[in-house]
Amino acid sequence: MRITASPRRSTLVVTVVALVSLVLAACQPESETNNLGAINQLRASVVVPELTRVGELDAKARAQADRMAKRGTIFHSQNMAGGVSPGWSIIGENVASAGSIEAAEAALEASPPHYQNLTNPAFNQVGIGVTVKNGVYYVVQVFVGR
Repeated sequence: MRITASPRRSTLVVTVVALVSLVLAACQPESETNNLGAINQLRASVVVPELTRVGELDAKARAQADRMAKRGTIFHSQNMAGGVSPGWSIIGENVASAGSIEAAEAALEASPPHYQNLTNPAFNQVGIGVTVKNGVYYVVQVFVGR
């Protein structure tokens, strides 16, 4: 039996491989985990309880990080509560971009309003999204208090 690829099927395979490569290049789960460690280390240093990472908040943060990377600039979510389950009492968001996750976190910690979000004891949950495009790390942290 002989199988030949049709031009359409070959194009589809190339397109799927290219899309998967693009998604994998943009995903930064290790950076997100490292960023959570840095946030909780900062909170411990000021005697504030650790944040718990929540999947729906991660999804919100990742979507915003992707939007920022696509535009090549940082900006806050237009609908802060969108995608967040009811029952929260306080919500906040930090956004940053830099050449590394560490540099982005350092910039957030150096900014008083962002530092306030990072160390606010009213927040007990977080979602983190990191997207890298052209060597720039776009970082979003979504904080919720329940």
